[in-house]
Amino acid sequence: MVLFDKVPIQEYFTNLFNYDVEYEETNPNYRCLRGAFHVVNVMKFFMVLEFITIFIYVLTAFPYFLLWIGFHLLYIFVTLYGLKKERHRFLWPAVILAGIIFLLWSIVAVIKFLIGMFNTDYFLKLYGQGHHEDFWTRMLIVLIIKAVVLLTGAIIFWRVSVFHTTRKYFEAKADGEIVVTNPDEATGLDKLMQPV
Repeated sequence: MVLFDKVPIQEYFTNLFNYDVEYEETNPNYRCLRGAFHVVNVMKFFMVLEFITIFIYVLTAFPYFLLWIGFHLLYIFVTLYGLKKERHRFLWPAVILAGIIFLLWSIVAVIKFLIGMFNTDYFLKLYGQGHHEDFWTRMLIVLIIKAVVLLTGAIIFWRVSVFHTTRKYFEAKADGEIVVTNPDEATGLDKLMQPV
């Protein structure tokens, strides 16, 4: 049995499917999806999605995946360590990477929207839909594409806020403090980073 920091390696992975929360389980600051789930459990779900993503790009992007798989695996293992050991400092890479992904997605979305405003033909050709002739069909396709881009951006931002709130949760747990804020008293940034 291989141990890492006195814990068997497989427990870091099986921890992803352990959804028991022992500290501040009902605190609304650490709940998301309208209070249905704890942020730690949602972050574990996102890490399972990361493994699925690795599996997909290993199958579809050979040999180019070799350029970034080492960094991706290191990021995942550091995050798994932080989740298992409940150490907030080891969640910073996940928060920073999620923030960078959101920033890049925002830049790409703005560029796509500008292209869509000024050159609809090229915008549709980007997505392989330039062959449509009917005006209403083209407008419907443009609206659907823009809605998907906005929805994806909202999900990516929600991921950033979940990772950030999970890091704050582990920090509060390590300090032994109970943080209950009234949503009406929160500042603008606190309201923005609170997962819905």
